[in-house]
Amino acid sequence: MIASRWEAAARLVAEHRDVLDARPADEDEAPLALVRRGWAPFLAALDDDRLTALEIGGHDAEWPEGTPPSLVALALRARELCTLAPLSLESATPLGRARRQEKPRKRAQIDAFARLVLPLASRASRVVDVGSGHGHLTRELAERLSLPVVGLERDDALATRARSLTESASPSFAVTDVLRDGLPLLAGDCVIGLHACGELGDAMVEGAARARASLALVGCCLQKRRALSRRPLCAAPAEEAHLDAALDLPRDLLGLSNLTARDEGVEATRVENLAGRQRRLALHRLLSIDGATPLRLGAEIGGLNRRAAQGELASLVVRAFALRGLAAPSPETIGAAARWARTHHARQRRLSLPRSILARALEVLVLLDRARYLDERGFDVVLGTLFAPAVSARNLALVAVPRL
Repeated sequence: MIASRWEAAARLVAEHRDVLDARPADEDEAPLALVRRGWAPFLAALDDDRLTALEIGGHDAEWPEGTPPSLVALALRARELCTLAPLSLESATPLGRARRQEKPRKRAQIDAFARLVLPLASRASRVVDVGSGHGHLTRELAERLSLPVVGLERDDALATRARSLTESASPSFAVTDVLRDGLPLLAGDCVIGLHACGELGDAMVEGAARARASLALVGCCLQKRRALSRRPLCAAPAEEAHLDAALDLPRDLLGLSNLTARDEGVEATRVENLAGRQRRLALHRLLSIDGATPLRLGAEIGGLNRRAAQGELASLVVRAFALRGLAAPSPETIGAAARWARTHHARQRRLSLPRSILARALEVLVLLDRARYLDERGFDVVLGTLFAPAVSARNLALVAVPRL
């Protein structure tokens, strides 16, 4: 089941890798991958209402009459791949109310994840919460389990804050960089991670496999990793070895999974995300003017957090130019770039629809790669969605237990 579903995801991504790589550029020409498939004229002609409906609808959107059949087929394949059943959550004890500094959406995530983890952890000798942050989840589990619970956190300030919010001896919090120092697990441990970012999720999967520890994981921000790309944890079978190159995914592609057209996104609303992308396009235009070396789309934000694009364009430009040791352009030049970006962003939204269709498929592919890795190493693995997208769009969960 896991192997066959992984194969479906791998083939979908490999067959459309050129579409994923074809990020619409500044120029008026449509990406060659869309032109070859005959999609470009249809996408460019979409009116604003239809475009918005397709963006918000995602895999459930109804494509209009006249949509190229191969584009409809892509949407259907992606929808089938990305449809995962909700995980059954069982807990005999109602969970507590929100604690200090715990926001409602975070509380809902902790509630769902704790209900998933408690039956698993009750059979463990210790629970290790990787990336424990303020420790809300760690404390929830410690209150309900009569066994050691340890939170591991890289940020010393966060770990100190977690200790200050803890009113009992358990749980304990340790400061460690798991990616640098390794993940110290023992057989019988239950290692957990709620929204373990990027490379950290892979490290948890590999660490659990080595130690024969049980695992509960919800991944997030797949692009957050030290390497420039993510190679699969396990190679394709010999007869499918040609897939390996297509499944070596660069960070900018992995970042597609964080972009959502829903009203409530991971870090901002849909309207805010669209405005931020438009500002980034204007910034790219400004940095590219008279540039001796072409600037890759996405590189304009280099050195800055993506959230910087949620502020004013002028402030974003000043910061980006300062990082490069450049004098910021005049307000008039910035204004001209903003007007240019409005027009070109509308075009980019239309030509980016096929990439958006595949964004969730990339996230599912990583989930299945991790599941296949554990399955091949003697684990029983369960996959599914843990909470509604309104709580968090990053809701794909993996639970793995060593086979006896």
